[in-house]
Amino acid sequence: MKFVLEILKSILVYVWLYIDYILPELYQYHLVRTYANKNADVSNKTRIPIILLWNAFFDDARWSLPEDDLNPSYLRNQLKCPVYECVITNRRDFLSTIEMYDAVVFHAAQPRRIINSVPSRRSSKQLYIFAVMEPPGETKHILSNENNFYNLTMTYRLDSDILWPYKWIMDKETEMRIAPAEFPQWRKQSLNVSDVIPKKLWPHKTKFAAWFVSHCNTLSGREILIKQLQQYIDIDIYGKCGNYSCPRSTPKCYEMLNEKYKFYFSFENSLCVDYVTEKLYKIMDYHIIPVVYGGANYTRFAPPHSYINAEDYENPKALADYLLYLSEKPDAYMRYFWWRHYYKLITYSPFCDICKKLHEPNYHLKSQVYENIEKWWLGDMCRFKMRIKF
Repeated sequence: MKFVLEILKSILVYVWLYIDYILPELYQYHLVRTYANKNADVSNKTRIPIILLWNAFFDDARWSLPEDDLNPSYLRNQLKCPVYECVITNRRDFLSTIEMYDAVVFHAAQPRRIINSVPSRRSSKQLYIFAVMEPPGETKHILSNENNFYNLTMTYRLDSDILWPYKWIMDKETEMRIAPAEFPQWRKQSLNVSDVIPKKLWPHKTKFAAWFVSHCNTLSGREILIKQLQQYIDIDIYGKCGNYSCPRSTPKCYEMLNEKYKFYFSFENSLCVDYVTEKLYKIMDYHIIPVVYGGANYTRFAPPHSYINAEDYENPKALADYLLYLSEKPDAYMRYFWWRHYYKLITYSPFCDICKKLHEPNYHLKSQVYENIEKWWLGDMCRFKMRIKF
């Protein structure tokens, strides 16, 4: 009997220990695992990365996007992003705290406000993106104050983390974006390919060259080059710096160029690395030869023999002589449009590439930071010495 009582006593002690110590511990472990698994499911399956536009793109708080908040369907259907499960917003109150945004985009050509110039708090998992399409001279920030601030760059420069050119050139057959690129693989120029539209327009192209311009004094000195070219050829200057007017916001201006002029001067206001703007691409949509002048290596931006580079000539007279030659040789003139048979200009949103980065495994475990963004953006990126002598 005593032996039985001892056994019962031992059992009761074990039960008490299980209820008082072991069971609660197992229960807590169960809660922790359940909570972790539940939140892992939410994080991995339903958590959509959110991109915040911190400041306006000049006067446009939406950065040319149609709404303040854009869901994945917009990225998929309108922007045609290959990876589209993201949200884009310009509202800082879209989420309860600033730290919750996955990426924050800062427009660096916009002066910063005195109040709330940067987020007051920052998560170590966030990507801060330096975004600008203007040349370094238009940067409105004191970049020396922004070292160790940005994780990614989004600019027109080919060495940017996210390339943001004014246009892309796509191969019509492969539907691949060919340029801008450091080493674009262009098709071989074919003399057998011709565009019938320039031939139809040729009899009506009675005017020589045109230039649309609103900034009359520039770092590139383009206005001086134009003035010297005018000694040898006729150039109609439209805008505040000339004697002709035509609102460039209307299609009629470009239709006029297409129908009446043989050449257009796509001269940039700054001679900076990779800086090629709509001054070239807008004209490439029409049947008029662009004459370019800028700091970029144009072979990385446009098909060969689709433009004339002013800096390939020793002086303004040599350039003018070649333009005069082409103006009298319709067959030679037409060859500048061979590329239209193979390529087309397209737009592709940089937000697609931001979204793609936010879906890369462990993107938030970032190690990249621009320790000296001022040096990266300003250091030896522009020149003031022209190869063409004028």
